[in-house]
Amino acid sequence: MTALRALTVLTASAFALMSAQAAHGQIADRDAALAPPGEALRDGQTLIGTPLSEPGFSPELRAELELDLAIARATMELAPHREDSYIWLGRRLGYLGRFEDAVEVFTQGLERFPDSYKLLRFRGRHLARSRQFEAAIADYTRALTLMEGVQDSFEPDGIANLYNLPLGTYRSNLHYYLAQTSFAVGDFETLVSGMEAARAEPLLMDPTGDMGVAMAYWLYIGHSLLGDAEAAHAALAGVNADLPLIENRNYLRGALFFKGEISREEMEAYPGAIEQFALAMADRIAGDNAAAETRMEAIVRAGASGFWPAETEILRIRAER
Repeated sequence: MTALRALTVLTASAFALMSAQAAHGQIADRDAALAPPGEALRDGQTLIGTPLSEPGFSPELRAELELDLAIARATMELAPHREDSYIWLGRRLGYLGRFEDAVEVFTQGLERFPDSYKLLRFRGRHLARSRQFEAAIADYTRALTLMEGVQDSFEPDGIANLYNLPLGTYRSNLHYYLAQTSFAVGDFETLVSGMEAARAEPLLMDPTGDMGVAMAYWLYIGHSLLGDAEAAHAALAGVNADLPLIENRNYLRGALFFKGEISREEMEAYPGAIEQFALAMADRIAGDNAAAETRMEAIVRAGASGFWPAETEILRIRAER
């Protein structure tokens, strides 16, 4: 079968899987898959030595993701000269947790398009997910330099949300992920400045508040770790329980907990990593490192792919002893 025929058949077949849209919630949240296994974790362990396992996709979602990957491969065969071919093949591999392969595809794309801030953005994200934090930071930093003087644009989602509404732009996402990855290496100043830069991007129209609540969550953590409680609480000023969110209710609950509008008892009922990490960081900020470490280790063990923010913070706690 020719690549063109394969692409036609695969595209037609995709319509048979439209019912799988409901399963997208498994990976739709901005950071629901913060740390799937990747090249830096080939021994099958997290940074604290706990085991990793295969992402637990439903059969319907796995079938859809595999179909998307097949379409991306056919597109690459037809158009290896296009930047988008590398972007989408790498992203489709990433959605399946194949981060080593994804990084290789993005690297191949950068050999052809060395000044592509888009390829650097996605390679950086996949490097971070495989715990190669310094390499990811280098990619994000270079991409932001390449974007100087370039018109920003909305970044297409590989897994569309309920309203098919992109929530972030290339520049805002570069700032956001540079900031978040800086947390991993203990650079809390860049965590704060990067989140502030992301929030200030003029093209970032965020009527749902999804990006805003994620940034507020991390800004609170960053300011708190820098010892500025006033700035930490000021970062939460725009957060309220009535925001019409599409994806990031986990971040909203975390931010409302930091704000004092959700009690510790209420937060205990939410098993998600973002909510549990908020509880752990509250203990950490209050100086209860033993409780923070215990909860963070539970978060890491509960996820098939671990959870790198908790892993890196555990390492810092242990280093302080």
